[in-house]
Amino acid sequence: MPFEDLTDDEGERADPGDEALEELAGTLSGESEPVGADSSTADAAGTDDEAPRYDPEREPAFPTAKAQTQHSVYCLPETWAAVDGASGLLFEAEVSLRRDGYEAVQKRELHNALLRAAAETLTAEDVAEAFVATRTDRADGPLLDEES
Repeated sequence: MPFEDLTDDEGERADPGDEALEELAGTLSGESEPVGADSSTADAAGTDDEAPRYDPEREPAFPTAKAQTQHSVYCLPETWAAVDGASGLLFEAEVSLRRDGYEAVQKRELHNALLRAAAETLTAEDVAEAFVATRTDRADGPLLDEES
């Protein structure tokens, strides 16, 4: 569905229930307290001034800050399905991450990881070759059904 990436965090296969609501409330209030953490833990340590520790296995790396993090990506349906489809690359990555103990895996983080891996691994020549291949595929006929 077009623009499905514009949904809020609740629409992103996040854990339902109270934890999601607590995370959302913390995001809206500017707090960065980990989900499930309570103030008694900080009191027991005896340091109220200390910021809560970030837990990379339980918390997303960055919030949904649409003005700073949202960008449009246009591609062919087959490409999108291979990347973000029901059995695509990002689905397989999410399964692997969850098996490794990571919780609250967010689409925004997976998309960032994909682009980061591509930027660190691919060369400009690789991108140019893929561009030319798509143009060559187009020479055989339209790549999109223009009725849609």
